[in-house]
Amino acid sequence: MLKSEKKERAEATIREMGLQDARDTRIGGGSAKGLSGDQKRRVSMCIEILMCLKLLFLDEPTMGLDNAASYHVMNRIAKLAHHYQRMVMASIYQPSSEVFELFHNLCLLSSGKQSILALDEGQNR
Repeated sequence: MLKSEKKERAEATIREMGLQDARDTRIGGGSAKGLSGDQKRRVSMCIEILMCLKLLFLDEPTMGLDNAASYHVMNRIAKLAHHYQRMVMASIYQPSSEVFELFHNLCLLSSGKQSILALDEGQNR
């Protein structure tokens, strides 16, 4: 991949994750305030997306976010996954109905064991 292609891909991912306003902000640490928790989480997801892995594993990507922010983040992840043809596995605790509807395949766990497996094999999303 050419350097210009890498730069455009990074810019597109920043736009898709809604981080344009934070582009020149330090992440934070020490005495620097830096990014919010939500923005840090989205930066982490952007890095994973840009690594071009076939599987993107997100451990509680909506933790600490309100329903609107959770939907916003997961909707963008779903769109990016579709665009870059990635599989996303996410552990999410009590998603809103709007976030729940974004899932294509679902595995519900109870006490660490599979309770329900629902596959959406018929749809090409």
